[in-house]
Parts: sequence; structure tokens; C-alpha cells
Amino acid sequence: MRRLANLLLCGAFVAFGSTAVLAKEEQSLYLSVEQLDSTRFLAPPPSAEVARREIEWMLDLQKKRTPEQAARSAADLEQSVFRFADVMGPAFTEQNLPAAAKFFKRLYKTESAFNKQGKDMWARPRPPVVDKRLEPVAKYSNSGSYPSGHSTFGFLTGIALADMVPEKRTQIFERAKEFGDNRVLGGVHYPSDVEAGRQLAVMIAVLAQQNAEYRRDFAAAKSELRGVLGLP
Repeated sequence: MRRLANLLLCGAFVAFGSTAVLAKEEQSLYLSVEQLDSTRFLAPPPSAEVARREIEWMLDLQKKRTPEQAARSAADLEQSVFRFADVMGPAFTEQNLPAAAKFFKRLYKTESAFNKQGKDMWARPRPPVVDKRLEPVAKYSNSGSYPSGHSTFGFLTGIALADMVPEKRTQIFERAKEFGDNRVLGGVHYPSDVEAGRQLAVMIAVLAQQNAEYRRDFAAAKSELRGVLGLP
């Protein structure tokens, strides 16, 4: 009996610890995963026939991509707001922008929690797993292909950046779109994965902006960023 009691007590501690970890992770997000089941609002992945046509298009891109395009696609594997430095300018660095860096890292964690919903539900195989003719330019995870997390991240980051610096809105969204497109060019995501990621980014952006902590951190990051860029 004493051994059984000890086992039950250990189990309770483990369960409590797991709950505490999950609660801490939730606190680091701008939007709780309980607030949005994104799979209700995203269409399921396209049929196998559509996927086949997508792969043929990707193979055509693969033939035409230049070494410079391949290198840029591989570099965009890094999910960091500072990949937008080519639009924002040389002063756009983590060292110059600690408040912005903190805000966008938290935004990335929020995005990551939600793209897992669709990845887990649909478990769509990655294009290079389906067709070995594809030659990816960068590493890719074993997680589901749909929706694209990189596309979600890039577009969500673009939405927030464009709100902070509307003077560069057009260039920011062009770069945000490229961030997702580079996953197709690089051979690791279907075009439909990327489009679903952009749709998910809009959902997250709309709901996250209702969070008081988001608005507070956004205001601090915006003020810091505009000051560094010399904007009023």
C-alpha cells in the first residue's frame, strides 16, 4: 500500500509539473491556443491530384532557380524578424532593438503554437518526401507540411512591422510574401501550404491585437524602432 501511495504521489507531482510547464508556456503567448482552433477556419489540404500539379510546378521552379535564389531561400530558414533588415535598413539589428527583439520572439512563439494545430491534424507529408525528384536547399522538419510555419511567421511579422512603419508597408509585405515563397522555391513546401500560412497569420494578428500585453509590447517596440530608424 505504501508503495502504491508513493507511486500515486509521484504521478501527482509529474502531472502538476506538466500543468505548470504548460501554464508557463501559455503565459509566454499573446494568444492562448484555447482561444482559436485554426483548423475550423482553414480548408483542408488540397487533393492528391492538386498536390501532384503543385509538385510539377515546383520542379519547374527547381530547374530555373539560380544559386543566388537558392542561397536566399536557405537563409530564410532562420525565423527571425531581423531577416527583414534588407527592407528596414542596416540599423535594424537585435543589438539596437532589444524591445522589438523581445516582442517579435514572443510573437513567433504564439505563431508556432497555432501552426502546430493544422500540422498535427492533417499530417500532410512534405513535398520532397512525396517526390524524390525535389532537391531541397535547406533542412526541413518531420512535422506536417500544412500550413507552412515559415509562411505564417513571415506574414505575421510583416503585419506587425507594417503597422509599426507604414512608410515601408509595400516593401515589408513584399518581403513577407517572399519569405513564404522561398519555401516553395526551396522545395520544402507546397504553394497551398504557404497560402494557408498567410491565412493563419491574419487570424492570429486580428486576435492577438485584442491582448493588452500585445498592445503594450507592440507600443514599446514601435517607439524603439521608429526612433532607431529616425522616423517621427
